[in-house]
Amino acid sequence: MALINFKLRHPDNIFPWGDAPDTSMHWFGLTDGEYWLDLNKATLYEYTNEVLAGDVNASHYVEYQIVRLIEDWTSIFESIAEPIPDAFYAIARNNNHLYRFYGAVQKWLDKLSEDPSIDIDTYYDRYDKTIEWIYSRTLTAMHLTSGPGISFFRNRNNISIVWKADHQTENNIPVWTAQNGEVELEYEVFVSEIEDFGNRFFQAMDTQVQIAVEKDWGTTHINKERLIQEQQERKDEFQKKLAVLKSEPTKHTDWDLINSLITKMFS
Repeated sequence: MALINFKLRHPDNIFPWGDAPDTSMHWFGLTDGEYWLDLNKATLYEYTNEVLAGDVNASHYVEYQIVRLIEDWTSIFESIAEPIPDAFYAIARNNNHLYRFYGAVQKWLDKLSEDPSIDIDTYYDRYDKTIEWIYSRTLTAMHLTSGPGISFFRNRNNISIVWKADHQTENNIPVWTAQNGEVELEYEVFVSEIEDFGNRFFQAMDTQVQIAVEKDWGTTHINKERLIQEQQERKDEFQKKLAVLKSEPTKHTDWDLINSLITKMFS
């Protein structure tokens, strides 16, 4: 199975946006469906049986507009494309090491904030610079309840995908099957998977748009000409973003600065 998987909902089964009689449909809405990531050892964006108990109609996977995943993911491609040094990769490639480091930096800031004589704002910039290399490479899902965090760290010809998905409900029920973990791939394989996903998604959206154009939407407002235009625009934009992963990195992090800040924190 591919790394990135999805199923689009048929336009007949997508509810128009808005309240009747002022409803509308657009390209974004037509990307409604479900998606999940298959990492062999874990499936990300897959709900546990326990959290779905009692809802016989619920999908085991995230149901949302798939383009939101694309928008969020492509926004961090520039950071993903930049390799990180060996010393940082030794921390980042392992979930336990990564979040132990993250927690130590947070504890450092929290301890300072407890001292009323200290202006914490003067230290926050140091804190932010110390962890920016992590969160700039992390795919979050703020639109999901208890959304997992998935980080991507490139080093030489490899990329480590590290995820934190140990969220629980108020009743201590695990939300995600994946829990926490990591997996390492060849960077070229990762980029190929992203490209394959884009090809499959936009091919499926060609069909989706064609169905929407031919469909009678009744009183629902829909600009069919604009649908066709946006489909091409979205394709072109994805290819531009994909090129970022294939090209020489344009982001150049000051790793020496970060290393010196870490040394000051824990010395």
